Amino acid sequence: MIFWKRVKQAINDLWYPRSVTVGKPVETQELANRIARESTVSPADTHAVLRALPNIMADFMKESRAVHFEGLGWFRYTTVSAGNGVATKEEVSSDQITGLRVQFTPDRTRNMSGGYTRALIADEGITFMEWLGKESDETQVPDDTDDDSGQGTFG
Repeated sequence: MIFWKRVKQAINDLWYPRSVTVGKPVETQELANRIARESTVSPADTHAVLRALPNIMADFMKESRAVHFEGLGWFRYTTVSAGNGVATKEEVSSDQITGLRVQFTPDRTRNMSGGYTRALIADEGITFMEWLGKESDETQVPDDTDDDSGQGTFG
């Protein structure tokens, strides 16, 4: 079940439904335990693999390669150079890059009606319910949509 709440947008003064994340986030160990139950791999081994995955993906992306996690999607680095444009092609340089971001594009599969279904989005079984709980019960998940700086760390 997907919870939603009513939110007024300041930019146009109109109301929209916005999804709400509630409860504790699912952490790596919980993912490992679930994967282990559905496979022949131990929870400890699964946890170790999941913990290693981000660093391994970053190593490949540092080589300007995209990482395709089959059934999940594509991950790749994109550069940020906001406000640092130049007039000619010849003036373009890496000095203009102010940050890095990770771009995620979900996998998609063709569904029975000829359209596409994105990874992590079920074709059926999703229901929506208005969240009537307290805002303090909502999960605070890091969200970079408010951060326009695009700053990244360069190694």
